[in-house]
Amino acid sequence: MFGQSRSMLVLAALILAGLSGCAAYRVSSNVDPAPGAAPSGTAAQTTGAVVLAEDSLPGRRYTEIGPIEVSVKKLTVFHKDPTREQANEALIEKARGMGADAVIRVKYTSGIGFTTWGYIDAKGTAVRLAR
Repeated sequence: MFGQSRSMLVLAALILAGLSGCAAYRVSSNVDPAPGAAPSGTAAQTTGAVVLAEDSLPGRRYTEIGPIEVSVKKLTVFHKDPTREQANEALIEKARGMGADAVIRVKYTSGIGFTTWGYIDAKGTAVRLAR
């Protein structure tokens, strides 16, 4: 009897260990992955550096493209909480896809949700800087 319950415990531990390695984080966004999001007459993607600012870039002229939001979620309790750096990487990737040079008025929120063990959301406004 003791051997059977020990075997079940070992099996449960192996299953949990296997599931925890399947996926660590999931990123979602309001930006369509299709490259058609940029305004007409402009390139759909940028390849240069994308500036992130929690302010509105005083002294710089820009044209607003639109709102941008990303959410990085950890999928299991065994992984580390998502970081601001991961949210920034996701913002930059989505901004490039929109043809943006910068994301302004960036705000962050984090917590635990109904469908995730932890998340960090980042949102702002994607802009194209004047040349």
